[in-house]
Amino acid sequence: MQQKVSMSSLAKMFNVSKVTISKALNDKEGVSEELRSQIKKAAEEMGYRINNAARGLRTNKMYNIGLLIAERYMGKTNSYYFGVCGKMVARLAELNYSSIMETLTDKMENELVLPMMYTDRKIDGLIIIGQLKNEYLRLFHDFDIPVIFFDFYVNEGNIPSIVIDNFYSGYEVTNLLVANGHKEIGFVGNIMTTSSIQDRFLGYYRSLLEHKLPINYDYIISDRDDTGHLIDLVLPKKLPTAYVCNNDEVAFRLVNVLNEHGFKVPEDVSIVTFDNTIYSTLATPSLTTVDNNVDEEINVACKVMMKKISNPAKVYDRILIKSFIIERDSIKKIN
Repeated sequence: MQQKVSMSSLAKMFNVSKVTISKALNDKEGVSEELRSQIKKAAEEMGYRINNAARGLRTNKMYNIGLLIAERYMGKTNSYYFGVCGKMVARLAELNYSSIMETLTDKMENELVLPMMYTDRKIDGLIIIGQLKNEYLRLFHDFDIPVIFFDFYVNEGNIPSIVIDNFYSGYEVTNLLVANGHKEIGFVGNIMTTSSIQDRFLGYYRSLLEHKLPINYDYIISDRDDTGHLIDLVLPKKLPTAYVCNNDEVAFRLVNVLNEHGFKVPEDVSIVTFDNTIYSTLATPSLTTVDNNVDEEINVACKVMMKKISNPAKVYDRILIKSFIIERDSIKKIN
């Protein structure tokens, strides 16, 4: 597409001046991020190709965003963060940013080794996906590029966090079990490992308190050690009538362990869970789960990153994303 023609065509399409189109395509001030993104997307569809290398020379930017994730979240069975990373890369591409992904080993985390994409000065911003140790996260408190925490938060520093409202989600799924007559409700998850699991547990606990139901700590099953690595699920001697599991993969594992011990879901034990991943439909029966609205979570994270790059002094706190429950076949109603 010829540049002159494209300016006129785009100006007519968006009912703005050619100056505005030029500002949007060349990352100049005076155009909102939303309009800039729409103009660039339309321009590419018409054949215009943005040259990131040339843009970088003009703006002193790399037009790369780093995605950092712990190796323990990228195991063969962990489908959730695989999906998140793929969608994050696609959304950043729509904003004309490339992604550089780096996995963090336990050794690097323990020895406080910064990601190579940062030390090599290859990125304009960094999105950390999934909880890391607080000692490691403190390295980013005074970073000279924008940093965002995705799917977790910490209670120190001023780094923006984009998370679903895990507390309310935990509260709501437990309320659903209570509404179906359950009074003995357990929880599966190690609350010492991530803010998400902790908040889901606190929501579960709040529901029990409101309904004047006792919490039986014998009904709590740990799913991972304190470093975040998965461990075998050990059933209590006496089972509750229902379990709140901290994610679908763990719920899938619990269904299998219950089956191995001669128990059926939901006839003997009802289950609710979180994340709405493939594990919630692979399980038999299919599992009632919380959909994290991850597309919106990713969209907000990318928008905040663009704004932080444009205005590093802008301060953001924790941003909560509303989730919703998908009811399937894993809850038995008790009269």
